[in-house]
Amino acid sequence: MTDYSIIIPAYNEEKRIRNTLIKYADFFRNTKKSFEILVVLNGCKDRTIDVVKDVGKKYNEIKYANYDEAIGKGGALLEGFKLANGDLITYTDADGATLPETLYELSEKISDYDGIIGSRWIKGARILKKQPIARRIASRGFNLLTRLILGLNYKDTQCAAKVFKKKTINKIKDKVERTNFAIDAVILYHMKKEGFRIKEEPITWEDKEFSTLRIRKVIPNMLMALIKTRFKR
Repeated sequence: MTDYSIIIPAYNEEKRIRNTLIKYADFFRNTKKSFEILVVLNGCKDRTIDVVKDVGKKYNEIKYANYDEAIGKGGALLEGFKLANGDLITYTDADGATLPETLYELSEKISDYDGIIGSRWIKGARILKKQPIARRIASRGFNLLTRLILGLNYKDTQCAAKVFKKKTINKIKDKVERTNFAIDAVILYHMKKEGFRIKEEPITWEDKEFSTLRIRKVIPNMLMALIKTRFKR
């Protein structure tokens, strides 16, 4: 059994994913823990796959699954869950906004909880570089919706720094509907329904440029995903 499975969804990340993979692989090798890095490519139209293969020549812990069709961040995560072998299943973004040290520190605090999620919006969080104001407003607005529609009491469901025990993921992975950027909130909602204890912890985080997220396009889709999740029979 592997100690850590680190899932990284990737869509057109040829400019950023190399450094992220190297940093994560080097760091976790130094922890002396066994780990695997699972890159799930989601309909990439650039050279992301070539970069992943190239870095993988040096690090045999790096594995990948390549989907030609666009399955979204949510689809990529769910496919990653199926492949993960770690006692702890974690995920983060390809841009490196969350440092490997941060993800590891989260995992060390999981204790008797079923999962632990990083938060940029609670006391103790360190933001090295803030998001643009439009992104911050959208983030706060979406957080309000997750509270009103799904009854989630977290201040930051969307931060890509999450660690769950394998049993937690196994219990919900077949129940989670495939959504795109709302997947974090949907996962947490299903964990809440199962009675799992999820801790929210402040982290160090830094916004990265060249985001592929288009706020005006994704927010309506995220809202509909929350409503469908809440009222699905």
